[in-house]
Amino acid sequence: MNNCLKGLLLVGGKSSRMGSDKSELVFRDGLSQRERGVKLLESVCDQVFISVAEGEGDHVIADAFGNVGPLGAIASAQQHDPDATWLVLACDLPLLEEKHLQDLVDQHTADSAATYYLSASDGLPEPLCAIWSPATCDLVLESIQSGKRCPRSVLGKITGQALPSPGLWPLANTNTEADAIEIRARIDGTTTEKTITLSYFAQLRELSGTDNESHTTDSVTPAGVFEEVRAKYQMPLKRKGMMVAVNGDFTDWNHRLTEGEELVFIPPVAGG
Repeated sequence: MNNCLKGLLLVGGKSSRMGSDKSELVFRDGLSQRERGVKLLESVCDQVFISVAEGEGDHVIADAFGNVGPLGAIASAQQHDPDATWLVLACDLPLLEEKHLQDLVDQHTADSAATYYLSASDGLPEPLCAIWSPATCDLVLESIQSGKRCPRSVLGKITGQALPSPGLWPLANTNTEADAIEIRARIDGTTTEKTITLSYFAQLRELSGTDNESHTTDSVTPAGVFEEVRAKYQMPLKRKGMMVAVNGDFTDWNHRLTEGEELVFIPPVAGG
């Protein structure tokens, strides 16, 4: 790349589903997710900045567009330096490695407006582990001004370089306690393989093409299994608003799965 590559670590989210500041959680190497994210970006970028909802300081970029989410953070960075190419990274990706960022940098070319991974879950662009070039500035700003805040939809409108997914877990976010349980188990090497029965209702039955199936997994919670199912069937549905039952009883996504259990996912609207 001919122009300067700058890193932007996103830490300005509300972390409402986690219940505490995700950027301060420690998963690996004794570093908070904020510290580890900076370290990862420093390994491939010329300069690194931290995106925050509000505040000031060296290498800090405050959101200049109000409460519009990650796209506002990207627009704020582009306003800060419209000539830079920005490697944008969410802070809550504990299983992401330096090699994943290096692959993005190596594959980015001068004629690519953006370079990004495709999601293992739904095949759509992953905008928060991606390179955004100056060519995206106008479209990002236009989207915000028109009330469209989805960074994925912006990437879908440009000529970008799409890389195959690095797998389900490298780009797994820690949005909830269940996510944290899954990721810690993988870091600690405490996952164990087990076979369970999955039953599907309503939309999930239609998307999977079956009522039930046997499923072998090393996930430790229903949350992890659901992400595996999403990836297997490329489901557009997410866990938000969905209920889960184990062995006929409703439970939460943190439930620790054991061999032979029956797991049922129930979408928000299960019938007419």
